[in-house]
Amino acid sequence: MYDRLRREVSYVQGLMEGANQESSHPEGKAIQRLLDIVDELLEANEQLEHRFLELEEYVESIDEDLNDMELLVYDDEDDDDEDDLCIVCPECGEDVHVDYEDVADSEIELLCPECHTVLIVEDASDLEPDNSGVDEERLD
Repeated sequence: MYDRLRREVSYVQGLMEGANQESSHPEGKAIQRLLDIVDELLEANEQLEHRFLELEEYVESIDEDLNDMELLVYDDEDDDDEDDLCIVCPECGEDVHVDYEDVADSEIELLCPECHTVLIVEDASDLEPDNSGVDEERLD
């Protein structure tokens, strides 16, 4: 695209030089100055497009790195469920996860995310954290 535009500007500049309008008439001087401005704008636009492409590549690489980082962080969180208890809702069978610290030495009410049944867990200090998968805990 830029090559074609440069050829067009060069062609018009050649016509201006051939007609010798540049030095003899004010209109020729104005047209020559406009051609110089167009040439400068082409150069500036070409540089901006080049920088844009560089920035686009840089953003894509950052996005890939961020995706990798998210996978690492969220996968680690999923594997680090040692302090979670899994309670099975008696109504719908949905697994409800809760932090072991939240239910230790106190009574807690949980809301099943599936059927909205209120689940009450009393004094879970004697319960073990869920290290394996799904445990059915005492519900009152």
